[in-house]
Amino acid sequence: MKTIKNISIFNLAIGIAIIFIVNGCAAIIKPGYNGVINRPLGRGLKTEKVYADGLAWKMPWNNMMKYNVQLKSYQEEISILTSDELHTTLSVSVILKPKQDELPSLILEIGRNYYQSIVKPEFISVTRSILAKYIYSELSAKSTEIETEIFENLKNELSGKHIDIDRVTLDHIMYSPVVTQATDVKLATKQQIEQKSFEMEIAEKEAEIQRIKARGQRDAQQIIDEGLTVKYLQFKALEVQDKLSKSPNSTFYFIPLGKDGLPVIVDTGK
Repeated sequence: MKTIKNISIFNLAIGIAIIFIVNGCAAIIKPGYNGVINRPLGRGLKTEKVYADGLAWKMPWNNMMKYNVQLKSYQEEISILTSDELHTTLSVSVILKPKQDELPSLILEIGRNYYQSIVKPEFISVTRSILAKYIYSELSAKSTEIETEIFENLKNELSGKHIDIDRVTLDHIMYSPVVTQATDVKLATKQQIEQKSFEMEIAEKEAEIQRIKARGQRDAQQIIDEGLTVKYLQFKALEVQDKLSKSPNSTFYFIPLGKDGLPVIVDTGK
């Protein structure tokens, strides 16, 4: 019995030792993370290899340093001064991640807190510099253009820093209430002026239509007047005489020549 008990204790000790050894030699890297081995008792950081997610083996005395390599968004509220010397605050975001194949260099040169160390200062500086070129009232209308400029400039400033910039977004513009009210009044006044100009243009068009109609009526009357000559009227009068003379109940007498050379028709009645 004593021998069996000793064997059980021995097996338990072996099992515990194996567990400790396995735990010390194996590192589990979660999806979205990469690992870099640090050898404190040897040659330091292992720069020649980056470990992907999954199970990775190492010596028990080495450390597996795990880093999130997924895209991550960082938002900042940045106070700016526009080109027309108006102050405002903007909420701007940058989306980035470490370059996976350059992770050891990022750890050695910059460290784990790379956003606070190098990205944030450059991000704020570039944003202020870009927005200083725009006037207050065009910030919203040109937001896409502003985002592109900040992205391109920030990408250049962080070149060689082992970071991949995905995009920049202008999330919110916090306009000053005083300036907003003044801008609203200005825009409302401009709208009223444009409305009045439109109404005047419509009135001018309508007046022009009436003038065209009046000219048409005048020209038509002039053509009629020019066509009513004495000879024409005499001809029409003769037509009437001819029709009346053929009527069996005719009681009209014609005086050959009356006023203006036209025949005079006299109704004698009964």
